Amino acid sequence: MRVLTAVAALPFIGFVLFLHGAVPGYSMPAFGQALWILGFAQSFANSSLTSIFATDIGNPAPAAIAFGLPAALTVGGALKLGLDGANAYAVGFAAWLVLAFWGCYRLGRLVGVGRLLSLACAAMWLSTPMLWMHEAYSSLALGMSLLPLYASCAWPIVFSGKPSIHFPALVAAAVISVFMDGYTFVMFAVATGCLWSAGAIRRGESAIASGVRLGLIAVSFATAYVLYTLYVGRSHFDLVPLDFFRAWGANIEFLFRPVLGLLWLSDLSGAAEGRAASNYFGDASVFTTPLSLFLMVAAAIGVVSWRGDKRAMLAFLIIAFIGFYFSLGPSFKFMVTKPADVTGPMMPETYAPIPTGTGFLSLYLPGFDAMRASYRWAALGMFGLWAAFLSSAVGRRSLSGLQLAVAFAVMLCNLPHLAWLDTYTEYRSDMLNVEATASAIDSSFTDGEKVFFAPWGNDFFITYLAPTIGIKTFNIGGDKNLAAAVDQWPAEIQAFPQAFGPSYVDLVTQVLTKKTADAVALSFIDNLAPTQGWPVEQQFKADAMRLADALEANAALSVTRTDSYAIIRLRNN
Repeated sequence: MRVLTAVAALPFIGFVLFLHGAVPGYSMPAFGQALWILGFAQSFANSSLTSIFATDIGNPAPAAIAFGLPAALTVGGALKLGLDGANAYAVGFAAWLVLAFWGCYRLGRLVGVGRLLSLACAAMWLSTPMLWMHEAYSSLALGMSLLPLYASCAWPIVFSGKPSIHFPALVAAAVISVFMDGYTFVMFAVATGCLWSAGAIRRGESAIASGVRLGLIAVSFATAYVLYTLYVGRSHFDLVPLDFFRAWGANIEFLFRPVLGLLWLSDLSGAAEGRAASNYFGDASVFTTPLSLFLMVAAAIGVVSWRGDKRAMLAFLIIAFIGFYFSLGPSFKFMVTKPADVTGPMMPETYAPIPTGTGFLSLYLPGFDAMRASYRWAALGMFGLWAAFLSSAVGRRSLSGLQLAVAFAVMLCNLPHLAWLDTYTEYRSDMLNVEATASAIDSSFTDGEKVFFAPWGNDFFITYLAPTIGIKTFNIGGDKNLAAAVDQWPAEIQAFPQAFGPSYVDLVTQVLTKKTADAVALSFIDNLAPTQGWPVEQQFKADAMRLADALEANAALSVTRTDSYAIIRLRNN
């Protein structure tokens, strides 16, 4: 039976990997964030995967990856096996998507659903646009995809007769969750709390027994949180104002009506609505990803046709309600658009004056205060709906009833346009071009050389380049990683402005003469720009060349001009 189940799972898994762009040799799930993940993954591979800190970037201190460590380690393993960057990234993400698929199936079986329906529902969950549209945010998409797996590890703690046996699995799930993505770690904690509450009501056991279960849950999440804070070296990051939470909160209509140009069937039927980023606060992800209508219909059908465990379904529906409620942010918004005279993405309270009541938690409750893109809570809401639909089929044979047809119908409704799927092959093409560029740049540097790339900033490209060509650099990408690195930089590096200017001549000379760095590379490109595609404009080339000419007047310095950099070193080096 297990062999037949595995064979039956193959077409579903193939569908999921294709939908997420994780098909080695053909596509790649992302490009911009992939540069960042690949940089850390390559650094881990350079240390033979014996370290979870990157030593090639963000010097002088070893760099902890702010999120996505499990994904980066998996990609690093693929790199260590000899795969190129594009295929390593696809393989690494495919591995986690397969695990997410298995987690969906396992939850279905734990709840009591038949094998075939559990497989179909796994594909149904992983076809949700909220998941595959967040592949551009790398491990955030994986964290959302893994919510059913996390829940399958919490379920036995709550409902089995011997919860302590399942405690290690819950600890492992919590640790994976917090290191994969902080958003889904908090969602996982909330969902587990809801399940525990439902379980306590259903079992009618003693307060001591319920307390033991709650204690195991608390220890699991506390352990994960402590390990993460020890790893990154801080317990919290800079907070943002409520205007940010409000701007990135979903309008109510976003949950019910698809956006034009995303889903094939919605556009074909005329049900989609045109929306432009300039008309809304936040960014485009706020009004494109929270669509939940199809899962709402599925859950409603499940409720009407229910034959299973009422308390389990109620728990999942409560999880859904919490997720969607928090996705609205601190203010209710319905058909709210940004006035033409307002610039910037932030949303003042004056444009949405009716509070939801979640603002206090967003400001002061640990974990919740980091969930600044409020709309992402909708992923928890969608999970609750999906799990409620799944639990409605408890005790039924997979080949009978309405649920299997509903699962396939939802998958059909979730299909994107072919143009969206084409972007995955474009990402792969961009990555292959970057790899070729890195190979050409390699000869301009010496293995192990410590290089400072200027101008500096959120340097995604350097995060990829340095470990790939075997040099060490102070530069690093990622807001959190950059903030941590700058705090550790020597004073000579910190003195550099984030844009070329006359002071660079003295600053470059000082860094080299004090041997803070072996070389300073004046970059022709904005090293964040490659997140939007490749190649990019060499917008800094003229300024870099003028600085190179000025520095060359110093007899103590040598200047090497390449297609990508003007590289300054001490002449006696």
